Amino acid sequence: MERQANRGAMKTGISFLVILLFLMAQPLSACFQGTGSYREELYAHYIREDMEQWKGVIDRMEREYARHREQGLLYDLCFTYYGYIGYLIQQERDREAKEMLVRALERSKTLEEILDGRGDILALRGGLLGYKLVLSKFTAPLVGPKALKYIRRSQDSRHLYFNCSVEMGNMLFFTPGYLGGQKKKAISYYEDAVNLLEKSPLKPERHWIYMNTVLLLANAYKETGQQDKACRLYRGLMEYEPEATWIREDLYPGCGSN
Repeated sequence: MERQANRGAMKTGISFLVILLFLMAQPLSACFQGTGSYREELYAHYIREDMEQWKGVIDRMEREYARHREQGLLYDLCFTYYGYIGYLIQQERDREAKEMLVRALERSKTLEEILDGRGDILALRGGLLGYKLVLSKFTAPLVGPKALKYIRRSQDSRHLYFNCSVEMGNMLFFTPGYLGGQKKKAISYYEDAVNLLEKSPLKPERHWIYMNTVLLLANAYKETGQQDKACRLYRGLMEYEPEATWIREDLYPGCGSN
């Protein structure tokens, strides 16, 4: 989770048990629900590289959640915070990122309590704590082990929730080698996350998370000298979303005939 990489989801008795098992069996893509207008708006701002608008969307989501306390909205809100904080860090707007991170950690803690430590939320919490490390290096002795614990606890759910693989990949990719980082191993986690998303509704539904995760893998390929693989992903995204002109203008140059 370094700056450059960011440019780059109940009742009683038997009925309760059936519903709970159904929820636990869903991939993360099934958890983004009930907020279609927000999803479409966030996606539109994402592909137009107009991330400044996300702050206003988050504020409206917060107001709606304060009124209705709806779980699906809270879920989407937490992941929207995650995406926007990554953008602020990439822009080196650390003060704003820290302010948003306080709110994101508070909301994700509520979500963790509601969903009883489910894998995707554990991974999300680990990722948010990773942001805290980026923003406040002196917190590493306390926050680092906590983030690692969340991410490791999430790994039993890798086959269900793509972000469990993403956060393990982030940990391995951005940790220095002498501290246990392994870029090639990280790529296998990113590939698992993308493969899961390719089969999920988030791709046909045009969700920003799908594109963002593919770009994360492309960045990892590029950083490890696998330019041809990165270029194939860029080409695929340009076909998937022609309006994201910044991929062609900023990321694809240099691919040549790859």
